[in-house]
Amino acid sequence: MNLVSIDRDACRRDGICSTVCPVDLFVTGPDGIPVFRAAGNKRCMECGHCVAACPHDAIDHLTIPRADSPVVDAGLALPAAAAVQLLRSRRSVRQFRSEPVPHELMAKFVDTARWAPTARNRQEVHWLVLRDPAAVRQLAGLTVEWLRQDTGLGSQYAGFVSAWEEGEDRVLRGAPHLVVAHGPADGHGSTVDCTIALNYFELAAVAHGVGTCWAGFLTRAAADYAPLQEVLALPEGHRAFGALMFGYPKYCYHRIPQRREARVEWR
Repeated sequence: MNLVSIDRDACRRDGICSTVCPVDLFVTGPDGIPVFRAAGNKRCMECGHCVAACPHDAIDHLTIPRADSPVVDAGLALPAAAAVQLLRSRRSVRQFRSEPVPHELMAKFVDTARWAPTARNRQEVHWLVLRDPAAVRQLAGLTVEWLRQDTGLGSQYAGFVSAWEEGEDRVLRGAPHLVVAHGPADGHGSTVDCTIALNYFELAAVAHGVGTCWAGFLTRAAADYAPLQEVLALPEGHRAFGALMFGYPKYCYHRIPQRREARVEWR
């Protein structure tokens, strides 16, 4: 059975499905109706382009049923100015309130991030979400221990270690929660896939009034520091490719500071 079925009565023979398919799995039949190639079942990326682009609801897909693919609500389209302000006003939050983010909201951020693009639509991004502030603090302490080692960062960031000893967390900033994106260590595109997915998580969080900050020290420590890897307990063969601390921000930001001009060469 083919993955893709076409309703011959609904099809308008406009070839949209064939044009948008990224791996060219359709040919035009003698009557103008697209035909799914014989090798299509093996080559299909299951991206859903054909189902999403057909304006006539003439295509269905076994693994991406049209019935499970909601119609885009034009009324929810984000005005360009609002989108630009959201992107420009996002800040790295390092002061958090103790109030926890509800689990349902965290789950919504992860769910939204499922739609982040991945290499060949492999969707191999996995998540570890730490909801307990004590667990987050434990990871901060392990990252500080890593900084104590001869990592090449110890002298440069000695202040982080001394601050920890004095009760101040400069690594994870006392954040109540942490999210780690991980995937196959040897996976094609894992680094980029996890980074983009974290960006989606971050923007979903910001849209709901939750602040985030990239946990770069923890991510670097997780690459080779065994005690931290043991606590993270990622699946065998997986690696942490990025992490965000997050929680409700203690302060609001009322202005958008300037940035350097874009360094671009137009050709």
